[in-house]
Amino acid sequence: MPDPMSEPQVTAASQAAARSAPVPLRQKLGYAAGALVDGTSLHPLNIFLLFYVTSVCGLPAALAGAAIAAGLVVDAVADPLIGSSSDRLRSKWGRRLPFMLCAVPIVALSFTLIFSLPSELNTTLLFLWLTTLSISLRISVAAFLLPHQALGAELTDNYAERSTIMAMRWAFFMIGGLLGVALGFGVFFSGPTGLTVRDQYPLFAMTLSGFILIGGLIASRTAYATRGREHEPQSEPVSIRSFIGDIAQVFSSASFRILFFGGALFFIGFGLNTILGLHANTFFWRLTSGQMQLITMAMLGGLLLAAPLAGPILSRLEKRTVLMGGVGALMVIETVPVLLRLAGLFPFEGDVLAWILTGASLVGGAMLGAAGIATASALADAADEHEFLFGSRREGLYFAGWAFSNKAASAIGTLVAGLALQMMAFPADLVKEGGLSIDLPQQTINLLGLAYGPGAGLLSLGAILTFITYRIDRKRHAEIITALHQSKE
Repeated sequence: MPDPMSEPQVTAASQAAARSAPVPLRQKLGYAAGALVDGTSLHPLNIFLLFYVTSVCGLPAALAGAAIAAGLVVDAVADPLIGSSSDRLRSKWGRRLPFMLCAVPIVALSFTLIFSLPSELNTTLLFLWLTTLSISLRISVAAFLLPHQALGAELTDNYAERSTIMAMRWAFFMIGGLLGVALGFGVFFSGPTGLTVRDQYPLFAMTLSGFILIGGLIASRTAYATRGREHEPQSEPVSIRSFIGDIAQVFSSASFRILFFGGALFFIGFGLNTILGLHANTFFWRLTSGQMQLITMAMLGGLLLAAPLAGPILSRLEKRTVLMGGVGALMVIETVPVLLRLAGLFPFEGDVLAWILTGASLVGGAMLGAAGIATASALADAADEHEFLFGSRREGLYFAGWAFSNKAASAIGTLVAGLALQMMAFPADLVKEGGLSIDLPQQTINLLGLAYGPGAGLLSLGAILTFITYRIDRKRHAEIITALHQSKE
């Protein structure tokens, strides 16, 4: 670790003054480019990985779900340690940059390998190799993402400008996702049997890894240029004692607990819906690869559209309102079409069905994107409240806690998805059973729809009922910032 005495001496007052100054556009964009790391890796991972390892590589669904979930669980446990270490690190490069620089190449390598599984491995070795890569990828993404998100919270104390920065980051996050979907469905997996061609997956992953490296390096350069805006780390280095104390302190915040548990409920449902997406689109809705691409691109396009919409929306509405509205819109889109279909009231097929689902995905994506931006901004506000209440900064740990909630819940959703596929007697090796043209029992198709739609929607409802108790609004945040500035004068 670099010598703390080599750091430039920066007072709390000068740091506060730096954070009060406007953030130049080039620095906002440079910071936001870092979202290509998680956007380009996680979106394709959620969309393609379970299908790849089960239907293409032949790993039983329950084992595949367990291997993928293992990465999420280990990562979720590691997240608070990464966040706390980032908050307490002292170096001449700042608190966040060392983590980011070390993580980027590991993300790119792990992402390439996880879509390049050897064909000669037996079931046990394939499961163990997939588990190892899942853990490596998830932890390396977290080691970049959590310090990067914390840096975004430190760039400014301004309530409105903070939302703008988070919106820019969201835009690059969705651009990464769009790249993955467009290159996946449109280039590497195009055609009637494109998703089942094993040799295309490594090429797909290597291409996206190039964007991961570019985004990570641009953001790292910006982190170095803006290190003077970072809060001063605490004098005590990270240890088991300080780590446990940090965790206990964070959970003593009511605002954090609301975001944490509400997020957990939402992400269990969202993980279930996302992981089963290819299965449901193929066998419940009976869509072609091109139609699936259209619907998925519409969702990602809506999420990207949220970036320019979020600023005006959040300037008029409270962040809690936007968060609840976005989750509610997704709940309706997940649930209503499936229920209508099962009731015989949604008879559309082919292109008409695809265009209806595309429109719903576009609207739902825009609303959900605004909710995501509102959440990131709300977490930064909650970190300000934490300093006001407890006298310490915990941006890294706050975003780590949110990530823990996200990943642990997504792991549960992934595991449930794998178990659900097995319980409904979904074929473990689709290629050997007849490929995408297999004739599944109607009961299996109906159960797939229920798990994919209403099952996920009920959990979103629980999230809304939790978020309604969040209390930091524009007025409360202004009072907090004023009090913090006065205490440092």
